[in-house]
Amino acid sequence: MIRWQAMRDLLDAPQAEWQAERARIPNEGWGREFLSHQAEDGSWPRARWTGTLWTLTFLVETGIPPGDERFLRGFELVVGGLLPKGEAATAEYLLKNMDQCHLGFWLRIGAYFCPADARLPLLAGTLLGAQMADGGWNCRTRTDPKARHSSFHTTFNVLEGIREAAGAGIIEETTFREAEARAIEFMLQHRLYRSDKTGNVVQHRFLELAYPSYWHYNVLRALDYIRSTPAITDERLDDPLSVLRGRRKPNGRWPVEKRISGVTLFDMEPMGKDSRWNTLRALRVLKAAGEPV
Repeated sequence: MIRWQAMRDLLDAPQAEWQAERARIPNEGWGREFLSHQAEDGSWPRARWTGTLWTLTFLVETGIPPGDERFLRGFELVVGGLLPKGEAATAEYLLKNMDQCHLGFWLRIGAYFCPADARLPLLAGTLLGAQMADGGWNCRTRTDPKARHSSFHTTFNVLEGIREAAGAGIIEETTFREAEARAIEFMLQHRLYRSDKTGNVVQHRFLELAYPSYWHYNVLRALDYIRSTPAITDERLDDPLSVLRGRRKPNGRWPVEKRISGVTLFDMEPMGKDSRWNTLRALRVLKAAGEPV
């Protein structure tokens, strides 16, 4: 899960080498452990952070090879209840019945594991149409139509979904880049974690290095997304990049600083110890920003 990404993102290894490493994910280590908990119907145990939605979302992040019927069954279990195959639906229906965060998760999982699914263009169009005037998204608009300020959490849950959809050809590239640029500008105005009015920290948990983060936002998650965009060199990132550098341990690694409360299938990394996940993400952010790693 980690090694192939380090080969690709940090070592610039030839594609054939890191793809060969990536192909090992289902059969070894953490990848095999996650798949060992999957039931015959494609589901994972129902609990906070062990369920099918959260497990599939994390497996997308690991880069697990998508061509497996078990993942298609898992996606159908997640989406089919509200959006069955062959039944007409509208954007208004989806926005009324499901938070935008979950629509983003659905789109991300579907675009990765089954990009030809006929329901994905509706999901993508719904989310693009829900982008707020300030550039981001906010789940609260479902219950509070008067909400005008975007949510950091929702914005990245949606961005990650529409980026996967654009990569799969579900969203036209220019349309995606325009929406992405507006959302990132919203985040840059906040220096990723500060009030755009007072400069105060919005929530201190945004600075905690938690992974997996599930639906929760944090600065490292944002930087790891932005590293793939031209905005990674924007001077307004000097502040959060300084925060990231300051969390580095003398041994050159980053720790597990926070664990989102809830049930997990197993613990990948001990709390307080060195984190391979955080170190990988931090190093590739710094590399993209033009800093020595």
